[in-house]
Amino acid sequence: MGNTLIVIALQRETSLHPPSKVLLRNLAVTDLCVGIVSQPVHFALFLVLLYQLPQMCRYTYAVRRTANTILCGVSMLTTTAVSVDRLLALLLGLRYRKVVTLKRIYGAVIAFWACSFFTAAIWHWDYAVWLVLVISSASFCFVTSISCYSMIFLTLRRYQNQVRDNAQEQANQTIPLNIKRYRKTVYSGMCVQLPLVSCYVPGLLVSPFAYPSRELRRSQTATFYVALESALTLLYFNSSLNPILYCWKITEVQQAVKDSLRRLFCSSDQPRTGGSGG
Repeated sequence: MGNTLIVIALQRETSLHPPSKVLLRNLAVTDLCVGIVSQPVHFALFLVLLYQLPQMCRYTYAVRRTANTILCGVSMLTTTAVSVDRLLALLLGLRYRKVVTLKRIYGAVIAFWACSFFTAAIWHWDYAVWLVLVISSASFCFVTSISCYSMIFLTLRRYQNQVRDNAQEQANQTIPLNIKRYRKTVYSGMCVQLPLVSCYVPGLLVSPFAYPSRELRRSQTATFYVALESALTLLYFNSSLNPILYCWKITEVQQAVKDSLRRLFCSSDQPRTGGSGG
């Protein structure tokens, strides 16, 4: 419900830069798919194991693994794109809106979904290749995001030093305000990415070993499966946490959600009011 509300609010919100809004909306859609697809399939797998249906277990496990690979891949790539987007906004300046266009962002989002579907398909073909792709993709996303945010803070510090040394009144009035507003957007992106990393890393470390060779699978203890299910629960929890983070850290989204809720409750009250008046 929270992610559905975020998707509706972002559709109506007009003050956010359109490419940035597309990335946020894509994150909300993936979180919504986790609640609609991944979590029910995860619960269905427990029922299949409880009633000892080995044939159904194989198919249910395959659906869960496929859905998790696609949705986690899209989420990681999108949050990485957010960090790259914030770095480009700082480095390009006035050229940012000409370079980062809505058409290019839509193309990037389509590429994220295509790459994630491809990675999920690899799992059905070769487990070892799939494992290499997952680890390398996750490492690439984490390293890219860390590098982008590091460059952002280093550049901001250099800008602040320049402003501090600049005695011109115009610079003192304009640059600090721009930096303050930009810093807020950077912190908003980090507040979305840091919980995602915290929730995804345990699952990325444990889940690749959930379907290994038969010899290794026989040696795995109940403690391993407890750790696996705990990691997957934490991974799913991130999708429920994100709507709260959006409303907390992104003022435009917060206002759009309030407006959507206000319209919802007002429209639901109107028929009752009209009926009583008649």
